[in-house]
Amino acid sequence: MNKINLVDSKSLISFPSFDEAKHNVLCSELKQLYVAITRTRQRLWICDIIDEVSKPMLEYWEKLSLIEVRCLDDLVAQGMQVASRQDEWRSQGFKLFYEHNYEMARLCFEKAGDMYNEKFARAASLQVLANSISSSSPQMAKNYLSEAADMFEGIGKAEYAAKCFFEMRSYERAGICFFCPFLTRLNQFDYIFFISGTII
Repeated sequence: MNKINLVDSKSLISFPSFDEAKHNVLCSELKQLYVAITRTRQRLWICDIIDEVSKPMLEYWEKLSLIEVRCLDDLVAQGMQVASRQDEWRSQGFKLFYEHNYEMARLCFEKAGDMYNEKFARAASLQVLANSISSSSPQMAKNYLSEAADMFEGIGKAEYAAKCFFEMRSYERAGICFFCPFLTRLNQFDYIFFISGTII
């Protein structure tokens, strides 16, 4: 770095003593900075109000001509606003859904105007929430499962609804929900009852 005059040797008067706690914090922050820099699609904005802390890195990047220093005002703020298209929101929603981040996926589908998948993600989120509190709050978990099952049924996801009813030990509802689409097409039986998990 000295060869390209990136470091001013006169400024290196002393070095701080090693502090493991500060070192761990610094490592974590550098990882976040790496992710921010490598994942940026258009432009990366770094805001810092403590000049003393940011000055060394700021001067280093300026010497490399990697950054442009701007004062934050209304014009800059407007330039930072880049509206995403509905198809981009929907695509991100599917990505988050398959990563099991259902609540964030729901918000993306909402932005995309995709009501079907918004309900799908909401129901999946409720099902996960119910499973996470099934031991500590069984009645609340049952309420969440019931709401999720109704949502799944409402969007034609009978198999998902059946799983919710099964987890609620509502075996009759689970059986009807799961088999009714097939029975409607085949017309082979009048009805099926599930009692205690047994088909009669």
